[in-house]
Amino acid sequence: MAVIPKMASTVILLRDKGPDEFEVFLLRRHEKSSFMAGNFVYPGGRVDRDDGSLEICSLCRGITFDDAQKVLRGTISPEDSFAHWIAGIRELFEEAGVLLAYDRKGNLFQIRNQDEQGKILNYRELLQKGRITICQVAQKENLLLALDHLHYYAHWITPEARPERFDTRFFIARYPKGQEASHDQKETTAGTWITPQEALKENLIGEVILSPPTLKTLEDLSRFKSIDEIINSLGKNDSWPILPILTTISDETFILFPWDPEYEIFQRGEAPKRQDHGRPSQPEDNSTRVVLKEGRWLPYCRIK
Repeated sequence: MAVIPKMASTVILLRDKGPDEFEVFLLRRHEKSSFMAGNFVYPGGRVDRDDGSLEICSLCRGITFDDAQKVLRGTISPEDSFAHWIAGIRELFEEAGVLLAYDRKGNLFQIRNQDEQGKILNYRELLQKGRITICQVAQKENLLLALDHLHYYAHWITPEARPERFDTRFFIARYPKGQEASHDQKETTAGTWITPQEALKENLIGEVILSPPTLKTLEDLSRFKSIDEIINSLGKNDSWPILPILTTISDETFILFPWDPEYEIFQRGEAPKRQDHGRPSQPEDNSTRVVLKEGRWLPYCRIK
């Protein structure tokens, strides 16, 4: 019986590197993590029960309960929809130390000196320990959470074969000036800014081991030249849930994405007569599956 996936949010944090280049912030999960141990992922985590509260709503700017539900196609309640934006803001702060918020003058929050940096780091630690809420942080600092800086991007669901599963909404966010992204030294052991192209190359040689959703989204993002181009493209294409299939045949583990030509065969519980992953993906390819080799997921393109 498949495990019911938990609601989660993750944030793809981007910053400009040059005129036609940008970087993404990735975190390496702790080797002892129960989920994606040692993999590089985006900041993110579970949606908490309190993330959709009316109290938090009053401390936000940019999106309402109804707006959030509409963006997520009405698949869940307005409160649960809204909670994904809050979870994204909260998890980005907990895991990367970046707080997307407005001051009362309407400016994006910036850290102006070492004293403010120390205070924010303390809030981050208290939040991680459950001794303060993101709502209390906003109240204490007279801030409004900048929900309009999270742009809905994708919806991934962990394969049914996994013992721990997440129903995750992915968001795009532009890195705010005047803050410093860093790993939390608890759930994550490293943080790095890297271009999507570099991350994909580093994964091939085992230097930056990417989780399958991270790998595929980076492949998609690598085709854009700028953050503006990415944000302007959002909402123009249908964004349906992506539910990959995880399977092992002849001691070889691989994951098929829904657009793989053999996806429906495996979905029926069958297996093709001949094992053929196609060819290793090239930069211009839309990878259809990833194969686990020497501890890392390598992308392949299977064509009919």
